[in-house]
Amino acid sequence: MNSFATARLVLPVCNERHLVEEVSQSLEEACRRDPGLRVVVVDDGSRDGTGEAFKQRLTSLKNAEVKILPKNGGKGAAVRHGFEGATEDQLMFMDGDLAYSIDHLATLRRALEQHDVVIGSRSMAPQAQGGLPARRAFLGWGFNRLACFLLGINYPDTQAGLKGFQRKAAQRLFTRQRLADFAFDVELLYLCRKLGLGVGQIPAQVSSRHTYKTSRVKLCCDSFRALKDLFLIRWWAWMGAYRLHE
Repeated sequence: MNSFATARLVLPVCNERHLVEEVSQSLEEACRRDPGLRVVVVDDGSRDGTGEAFKQRLTSLKNAEVKILPKNGGKGAAVRHGFEGATEDQLMFMDGDLAYSIDHLATLRRALEQHDVVIGSRSMAPQAQGGLPARRAFLGWGFNRLACFLLGINYPDTQAGLKGFQRKAAQRLFTRQRLADFAFDVELLYLCRKLGLGVGQIPAQVSSRHTYKTSRVKLCCDSFRALKDLFLIRWWAWMGAYRLHE
């Protein structure tokens, strides 16, 4: 990894106060290992004081910032807020509960030296015994296959909360990206294809703690909403809303 490259890591969080200490320790360790890393925690409208708890806990970490949004806008919106005004060479985001170990960052940063965009893929790494509940795994697989079919992309895992971008690529993507919820990851990958950006993949191993965590995703309702979003992506592209040729 280029020792002179700077990076910004955005962690969107919502109602995760019980994880503040654990996540903060990992962030402190990451900043000690990598002096060029800046951390931005974005509280997406938490009701349990998550953002304030992070502010108090990270007050002594000079390379950290906490942004508190007044209402919940979705993961995609939180990531966009975290990237605003970024001047770092590499921009990354991870799930705010650190479902993927902070150790993935070094691999992600090295891969960004070769690609415009790098995504984590759970299919490339052995996962903890037991894995996801069968229903959730099946719906996730089905959404992935449908998204790839409808949008003309081909990735075994579009939804892993571990992605990185060279700054110029991020600027091109996030000035066009529109979705805020579950499908915003596939929207990014669709835009990568349309804009001709190179996408690399790295193994993403979910922590055993997270594997058994109860998902907040309301599977049936959110599945229909995600399907609607896939058709919105195609509609916006057809209507020229993405300004792909600017």
